[in-house]
Amino acid sequence: MENALVKSHTLSFAISGIKVPLEPTNPFWYKFQVVSASFRNFLPSMEYGEHESNFFKLLTNQQQSYFEQSLPDVPKNLKVRFHGYALQDIKARPGVIATFHSGSFRMIGHYLAKNDIPFVLVVSKDGMQRETELVDSKYDNKKIEHLGFSLINANDKSSLLRINRELRDGKNILVYVDGNTGTGDDLTSRNLISIPFLNQHVKVRAGAAFISYLSKSPIYPVVSTRQWKRVPCLDFFPPILPNKELNRQIFIGQAVSRIYKHLEKVVSIKPWQWETWLHLHEHADIVNPIAEQISEPIITEGKKKRLIRFNEEDYSFFSITGKYFLFRKRDYQCFDIEHWLYKRLEQIYRRDYPFTVPLLQRNHMSDLITGRVVLEI
Repeated sequence: MENALVKSHTLSFAISGIKVPLEPTNPFWYKFQVVSASFRNFLPSMEYGEHESNFFKLLTNQQQSYFEQSLPDVPKNLKVRFHGYALQDIKARPGVIATFHSGSFRMIGHYLAKNDIPFVLVVSKDGMQRETELVDSKYDNKKIEHLGFSLINANDKSSLLRINRELRDGKNILVYVDGNTGTGDDLTSRNLISIPFLNQHVKVRAGAAFISYLSKSPIYPVVSTRQWKRVPCLDFFPPILPNKELNRQIFIGQAVSRIYKHLEKVVSIKPWQWETWLHLHEHADIVNPIAEQISEPIITEGKKKRLIRFNEEDYSFFSITGKYFLFRKRDYQCFDIEHWLYKRLEQIYRRDYPFTVPLLQRNHMSDLITGRVVLEI
């Protein structure tokens, strides 16, 4: 339900072109806070003041991707780059096309279909209906039959057998490796591995590499981006060939890390291109804790007022279904708080009243000071 609401608000925002101030009553408030936490943990070099602009660019990119998927053909300005091989090599040796929800990510499937490259799409059970409707609206029956196109439910226990059969029949397997789906419920837990990504680690599904190793099929990493003036671009990076001389787990770890390295280069420059920031908090593996914001008090002439501000770089707060929470960004931890404290935090955040250190101490809110939820200014 939350994801549906976020998508609805996203579309409304992009169509109107209006950027409303992000504050606790804004429908984007909660989603921005978790994305900001991920920016803080994975891209600590990004200034906090840049979080909001990147967040809105992310939503705009998401809405543009929705629009592009309804186009009758691939855009004429689509830029495609192959690094060390050609499209026909994929047709000659089918494999696992591993990609991400970045840039105009739908263009990958449309590009393959336009060039008669047979493929099947691995998708989660929840996305089966949506993908089926998209395919039906995009391609006629003749095109679908020509490509032998079909969908594979990643959560189906027989999905691995089906994937191997499709590969033997000369079809490629298109997988969004950041989609947090397994290759069957019985394989889900053992296919989850933690790999380095930017400043932290992320827990990802290793199904693409697992399939490659078992079927002896190459992995074709592809990253969709937007170039200058938002021109869509597809980069087909060098294939990763299965090495049976390596232990299976070693190969899987190395292969998945290599795939994510291609994404890492894009995300570190233009973070807003990667839609999965909206869900990264669910898969983050914090191994390099970032120290909380350090703020030295400003010494003023005369009597020191000891004013405070909310430490929004490191904390936030939100309300969901009538419950109230304090949110710590460094580890995505939520703490239940009472409604009165939530309202005080909101007042401090808005600076509706000149709160001071002595005032908080007198009103039983000293923990906010010692916990650095508020900082002295």
